Amino acid sequence: MRRLMVLAAALAMAGAGGAFGQTQITAATGPGCKDQSKEGVGLWTCPGPAGYVVRFADEGNIVSLTIAPKRAIEKRRGPTAQWRGAGKVFGDKMQWIVRDGRPRAAVIRTWRRPEGSDDGEVQELSVFAINGETACLFGAIEIHADKANEAALARAQQAADSRCPEK
Repeated sequence: MRRLMVLAAALAMAGAGGAFGQTQITAATGPGCKDQSKEGVGLWTCPGPAGYVVRFADEGNIVSLTIAPKRAIEKRRGPTAQWRGAGKVFGDKMQWIVRDGRPRAAVIRTWRRPEGSDDGEVQELSVFAINGETACLFGAIEIHADKANEAALARAQQAADSRCPEK
């Protein structure tokens, strides 16, 4: 009987893991990324899972990031998200939720200016939903919130089940 209970628990956990997908961590900076910066504009592209990439742009005051399959990154009409940058702007790593071999959500630490202010900074864990070639900002968790990392991962699991609005 005990063996049966252990087997049932193991199968339940395996099933739950499949529903939630795997998480993968990739670099958001460094030697694995392709630097395309020009004078006054930082621009680099880093690989993600399953042929996806993230393009980061830092023009000083305005920053953006774009998530898309590598083959489609040049065709994108605009960035996935754009904001008034502050501080470091982007974290060093990106966490991905991968289901059935495809990225469905991503989380990265970001720094931005508070709304209506030229001073200060807000640090957040920005959560993105990914639907094929479309990605969108799904939400953000303030970095100083209680259990911010766990909250961001839970929000990313929700994002993985959501669709981005049609443009």
